[in-house]
Amino acid sequence: METENRWYCVRQRAGPLVKECRSIRPRFSANDSPWERTEKNKILRPPRDSSVCRTRVDRLELRLALFGYEGSVYTLTFDREHEPEKFQDVRLAWRRFLYRLNKWRKRPFDYIYLIEGRHGDHRYHIHLVLRDSDFSPSEVRWLWGQGGVDDEPLLKYSKDSYRRTAKYWNKEATDGIRIPIGVRTWVPSRSLSKKLPPTEYWRDSSGDIPIPEGVRSHGVYNTANEFGQYRYAWYIEAAAPEGACADVFNMNLYLEI
Repeated sequence: METENRWYCVRQRAGPLVKECRSIRPRFSANDSPWERTEKNKILRPPRDSSVCRTRVDRLELRLALFGYEGSVYTLTFDREHEPEKFQDVRLAWRRFLYRLNKWRKRPFDYIYLIEGRHGDHRYHIHLVLRDSDFSPSEVRWLWGQGGVDDEPLLKYSKDSYRRTAKYWNKEATDGIRIPIGVRTWVPSRSLSKKLPPTEYWRDSSGDIPIPEGVRSHGVYNTANEFGQYRYAWYIEAAAPEGACADVFNMNLYLEI
């Protein structure tokens, strides 16, 4: 069994996003040459864009995927009258805004927010993702009331991915001046994180990662050498046609494979 099931497999689902990697993992030896260690690391430490749930970008990508096809990204800016002087003022403004959102909706809802203040004109602003079925853009604008509100779909075009936003939100590190050292740059609601399914682990005799036909977008990465192999694939399932039953649609999609 150990010989047959050589592939270590990891799969993570989040909304319509599926990420999976399969690998034959080499082992380090005290007698390895520098070249051997470098080659083994190509299998054990693949590029950051090829991993299931390792980096901050990976973790944010998965939580964004939980919004499925009805996530909207908002950029909340401050006008001169409400412009905060320091990070703590921005956080207070966010908490007051969150209170208004909760009071207006009167039921739990998912969100992820990020406070930024370095790029562009170096003015503080807040990025926020909300579900369209929870809030409309007009509601967000009315409830914000401290400046401008821009909105755009979480998935902007046909081949877009959640990773695009995840990378963008992780581009700005804490600097100790505008953003204090040690604070969490992006923060998801507890209700959202609880919806993330557990990671699946198993051993397999095959390294093939099947990608269903008709997916919205997908990507693959493979590498191999004399010490092992690493295969990674991700895909975003196609949305069910409007007015159709999603369960039936997904069942038909997999039956076509």
